[in-house]
Order: sequence, then C-alpha cells, then structure tokens
Amino acid sequence: MRRYPVLILLSALLVGCGSNGALVSAIPKEVVLEGLEGSLVLPVGSNVAWKIESYSTWLSVTPQAGIGPKVVQIRAEFADGIQEQPEYTGSLRLTGDLEAEVLVRLPLVKVTGGVVDSSLTAASVSGAPLASQSLPSQSAPAPSAASNEILVKYRTDLRAAVLPQGSRVLSHDRISRITKLRAANPEALLQRLRLDPSVEWAEINGTVRAQGEPTDQYYPQQWHLRSTGARFTYLQNYTTPITVAVVDSGVRYDHPDLAGRLWRPGEGAYDFVGDAAPPDNPADPYDPCGAPAPDTLGDDDPTDPCDLNGTTGGSHGTHVTGLIVANSGSFAPPCANCSASGVVGMAYNAPVKVLPLRVLDSGGSGTFENVALAVRYAAGIPVELGGQLVQNPHPAQVINLSLGSINYSNAMCEAVADVVARGVLVVAAAGNFQNRNPGALVYPAACPGAISVAATDMYNQVAYYSQQNGEVDIAAPGGNTTQPGGGVLSTTWNYQTNLPNYTFYMGTSQAAPQVAAALAMVLSSGRATNAEEAWNLIRSSATDLGAPGRDNAYGYGLLNLPGAFGWTLPRGELLVSLSGPIARRVPVVNGRFETFLLPGRYTLVACRDDSGNSLCDSGEPQVERQVQVNGGNTLDLGIIQIGSQ
Repeated sequence: MRRYPVLILLSALLVGCGSNGALVSAIPKEVVLEGLEGSLVLPVGSNVAWKIESYSTWLSVTPQAGIGPKVVQIRAEFADGIQEQPEYTGSLRLTGDLEAEVLVRLPLVKVTGGVVDSSLTAASVSGAPLASQSLPSQSAPAPSAASNEILVKYRTDLRAAVLPQGSRVLSHDRISRITKLRAANPEALLQRLRLDPSVEWAEINGTVRAQGEPTDQYYPQQWHLRSTGARFTYLQNYTTPITVAVVDSGVRYDHPDLAGRLWRPGEGAYDFVGDAAPPDNPADPYDPCGAPAPDTLGDDDPTDPCDLNGTTGGSHGTHVTGLIVANSGSFAPPCANCSASGVVGMAYNAPVKVLPLRVLDSGGSGTFENVALAVRYAAGIPVELGGQLVQNPHPAQVINLSLGSINYSNAMCEAVADVVARGVLVVAAAGNFQNRNPGALVYPAACPGAISVAATDMYNQVAYYSQQNGEVDIAAPGGNTTQPGGGVLSTTWNYQTNLPNYTFYMGTSQAAPQVAAALAMVLSSGRATNAEEAWNLIRSSATDLGAPGRDNAYGYGLLNLPGAFGWTLPRGELLVSLSGPIARRVPVVNGRFETFLLPGRYTLVACRDDSGNSLCDSGEPQVERQVQVNGGNTLDLGIIQIGSQ
C-alpha cells in the first residue's frame, strides 16, 4: 500500500523530465535583432511557468516572467551609445519549469564611402598646395631675415648724412625719408644712430604676424572655446563698449586675470546680500562666511567674501565672470607657483566689462527679491533700498543669471519682463535638475523673454544634468567633470591660501555666460545693433543637434560663433555626420570613412570642419543627403563631393 503512491510519483517525475526536454528543444537557440528591437517566441504549454534573466546590461525583455506561451519583446538599450563594432552579442537565461539559454545578436552594417572637397580639387589643378592651413598664434615671432636691418629717418637729406662705418644702404624712400641700412651688428648700429643728432629716429626692421589664438597657460584646456568656435574670436574687430551684468555670488576683484574688466565699487557694482554680521562677542574672530545682519541694505562692494561649497577653488561668480572677460596675456604672478597668464574669456579682445551684482550668499543661495532687484538695477531701472532710490550708472546691455529655482516666481519673471521691454538681453541657466526632476521648468530661465541655456559636454552631447523642456532656447558647453578634462575651466579663488587659481566646474551655470559673452560680442562688433538682432543672429547660426529643428535638449542648437560672425576660417579636416536610429560623427582619413550603423534611415552630412569642433556647422562647406541602411554586411556610399564656401 505504501509503495504504490511512490511508484506513481516516480512515473510522474519521469514524464516531467521528458516534457522539459521537448520544451527546451522548441525554444529558439538564437534571436537576431533588427534595429534595437526583436522578439522571442516561447512555444510552451499553458501551465509552464518561466522566467527570463539577461546576462547583458544592454538587453532588456518584456515581460520578464509568465505562465504559458508568450511572445517576449527584446530591446537593446545603450546608456553610453553604440560602439564602433560589427556586432553585439548577449544571452538570455530561461528558468522555472524549463532551463535554456538564448543567444541574442545585434549585427551592425558596415558603411563606407569617400569624400572629396571640390575646392581642393580645383586648387590642385591650379598648382596650389593641398595641405590644411595652419592657425597662427600669438607667440613671439621667430627671427626673420630682416632682423639685421635698421630703419632710420634722417632729419636732412640722405646725401648730407654721414653713414656709420660698417653699414650699407639697402633702400631709400625719398618721400618718407626712411632709409634701410644693413650691418653685421645691428644693435651696435642702432645705438650709434640714436646718438646721431641728424637722425630723427631709428629702429630694427622688425616683423609683424597675423593675430592668432592666445598663448595663456591654461588655454589648451579650454575645450569649450573650440566647441563653439570662439577660438577664432581674434578674426573680428570690436569697437562698441558693452556691459554684461553678472548677477551671482559676487567676484574677486583681486584676481589678476580679471584686471581692468570689471566695474568697481562706486561705478555701479553692488552687493544686495551684505557682509556677514560681526560676532555677538567682540572678542570672537570675525567670520566672513557668516550670515549678514537682518534687513541689511547691502553695499557697493560685491567682493565674494567666502564660498562654503569650494574653499580651495571657489567663488561661483568669479568663475562665471572669467568665462566672459578673463584677459589674454601675461601678468605678474601673485605667488611663486601661480600662473602668470591663466585662461582667456570668450570676449577677451572685445571692449566688454562685467558689472558684478551679488545676490548669492556664501552657501550659494539667494532670494527671489534680491534677484528681481538686481535684474532691474542692472538695466538702469531705479530700485528702492531702505527708502532710498539706487540707480546703476552703467546700465547693462546683457544680464547673465547663472542661478535658478524650480519654483515659479512672479517677482523674478516681472523683473525679466521689465528689462526685456527696455531692450536688454537676459540669459539664464536652464537648470541642473534633469537627472532628478526631468523636464521641470527652472526660473528665471523659463520666464518669458529670458534666453534659457542648456549644457553640452566635451563631446557635444547634452549633459546628463541639463534641463530638457520646452523653454530651452540654445545650448553651450557646460561640461562634465566625470569625463577626464571634461569640466569647464575658469577663474576661481582659494580661500584657504587667499590666492587666485583656476578650477573646472560643470553646469548650465557655465553654459549661460558663454551665450551672454557671444551676444555682447555681436553687439560690440556692430553685427547687430539691438537685442532682437543680436539674439536672432546667435539663434539662427546655432549648429542644429538632436532632433531636426528646435528640441527640448539643445533648443535651436549649439552656440556657433563663426556662423554668427561669418568668419573665413582656415581650411579644416573633412567630416561625416550621420543622424538616425543612432548618431555618428566620423572623420575622413585619406579621403575615406568607415562606420557601423543600425539598419534604418539616416541623414548624412559631409562637411569640411573648419571650426575644428567635430561638427558640421552652418557656414562650413557641406552637402546633405538621405541614406537608407538595410540589413546586410556592407554598404558603400561611393564618393561624396562637397563644394567650397
């Protein structure tokens, strides 16, 4: 009696084993994805329970568990983008009433082609060199063949002059009375000539060079100037003085890289926060990081006294200010190990000055009230402080607001509306909450009339933190400090040593001042005569990234100064850009390019990357075509020809 049930149970187990083997054999051993999606058919019985786990981080399935037959959807998701490789492989593990593994393949299509610049072809026919034009720099010129020549202007006719021994006349201009002499020892000849009463003046026949990129110590690390084409700012002349108000944490006036670029106390600069209150006990030391006295009216010195968030590389306002107006060239280093040249601001060679207005305290916080007061004050609108009217003697044409809140503020938005109505450009950071509060509006960037600036990284991708919403107008480099060298470098202050320094920051706070600087430069150059013209020029010349047209990540595109100014740039390298199911930017090497793509329809743009930012910007010679990539091993697009500018 006891053995009978045991025999039945054993029989049932054997049947189960046989059924499991049949089920496993019916499950596909391999699934090939078409594009980023595919499906796995599970032809199992209605009572079979199953579960699917992915061995690969890039593979996901829906649903992950069930009972009975099912068509499971498989999707490939790549957080860091799809790499240049022929194929991805992964596997799925099935458990439950059955055990099996399924290989998942994602084949990519090898796409090849060639690019020819027709202007280079024409140049080769005419005998012109085909090498890329190199960019001049502001380094000291090399000695020239003319360095042993002297230019001298005699007070009398050359025939009456007594030439120094050992000199030889090379030429004489009778109109200007300038004579060119040569001597084996030009310095000695120069000294004798300057002692000759018959000589009006004498000088070495020196050389001049085309003005080029700055040679400041940290300039090579300022990748953001290359991304926007601001490295070519020396190609433009700027004549009209422009003021950019930086409403922020104040500034360090003693930073040598900002000398001469700031409106100072008594010239319109203002601190709406006020200094820290003295200690209750007079015997205690004064704490510059402390809270100001209640109901303080502020003062006219917006020096940033402290930064609790960055004691060794702090002052948010100084960082923002340096991105706009840090000088090019050398200065006396403030310490033995300090830089003697530092960085350069985007508007380094334009007559642009920053009006520092302090509204953020040492912890980086400020009030809606003070921001609204500062915005109106910056534009020259009188504001009332403690019953007294205060007016800025140097009204700003551009206001930068590298600050924000996800809470709407009537006070801030009304102030923005008031100054915009006066023809002032208001530029604001779009916000850094995307990874925590995606799509949220941030104010004052989302206030009507403000220009909302998103942030990109050093690879021209929208930064993970950069707010994406319907109010984003334009993008500029904001950086990503998790990428090596990927932060945005600018002027800061070491509060522990009380010395200037330079620090990498990231954020839409760093993107906004670059747009503010560009607008100031457009106004200073005369390319635009008012706020509307300036913004239309910057907006229309932006490099379209992301979805075609305006989108929530990049707005109208990435800031592009060469396009806005119409600069003629040195000839760059050839580049192919593809956008579609995935995006690729592919260099052209020896006239050929190669990449791996998912099947689908792509927009291909081949260009000559004159700005050197790895993008096909407006104004660069280029051609666009639509490409259909179907499944298969290889697609050859043939030769693509671009024209000249």
